[in-house]
Amino acid sequence: MFRRSRARFISVILAISVILAGCTTTELPQGQGAVWHLVVIGDSTLGGVGEAFASQIEKDMGVKVELEDFVLPALSAGSVLKVLQTGESAKFHDALREAEVVVMFVNPLDSIDPEKPLNLYRCYVSNAPGSCNSASFERWTSDLKAIWAEIHKLRKGQPTILRATDVYNPLVSPWNENDIFEACTECWVNMSNAARLAAEAYNIPFVSRFDAFNGLNHDEDPREMGYIRSDGVHLSDLGCQYTAELLSQMGYEPVSPP
Repeated sequence: MFRRSRARFISVILAISVILAGCTTTELPQGQGAVWHLVVIGDSTLGGVGEAFASQIEKDMGVKVELEDFVLPALSAGSVLKVLQTGESAKFHDALREAEVVVMFVNPLDSIDPEKPLNLYRCYVSNAPGSCNSASFERWTSDLKAIWAEIHKLRKGQPTILRATDVYNPLVSPWNENDIFEACTECWVNMSNAARLAAEAYNIPFVSRFDAFNGLNHDEDPREMGYIRSDGVHLSDLGCQYTAELLSQMGYEPVSPP
């Protein structure tokens, strides 16, 4: 009697294991009719990139792409992390659970340690920045890491193409005119390094728009190349397409959790 009960118990466990295994795939959808879900999380510097990258993926991979675009003006890492940790937005959580591809740049506006102040936004109005050394970005790096961790949790082991990026500088000429180029460029370098550190902690390929749009010396003006809209700050269609191509060049290998 005991042996029959034990055998029945084992058979039930095996059956459950088979069911659970069937719920987790190890490969991205491929072939005719395959659909990939792309989620873009960003402030306005990623505006328009989602549409361009969705088209690029369809061209590269022969799949249909459905876009969920969570790009909002001044969207910060702090606000995104709060939503993820509190479950405030079911739509956001559901989109990430379904996402085969996630691209993110969210700014450090709400990731400031009072003991290590950060004040880089004066650069956007062509004034000399306050403190923006490497230590000023440590909380932002921690918040970005926490966001990537939450995304991994939501994906539950499903293969996911995660891509991180930094932000380009559209203000090379104004910075030069106001003699703040060196100081503000140092801020952007530290910001880029902080975002890269968070990505590397989770084995996430990092696309430096700062290097690509501004050159390795960071002194090239993307306005002159047609990458910036007439407002002088945000990406033009050409700039969005260039970003999509940069992301495409990183390939489409899923990221394994660390």
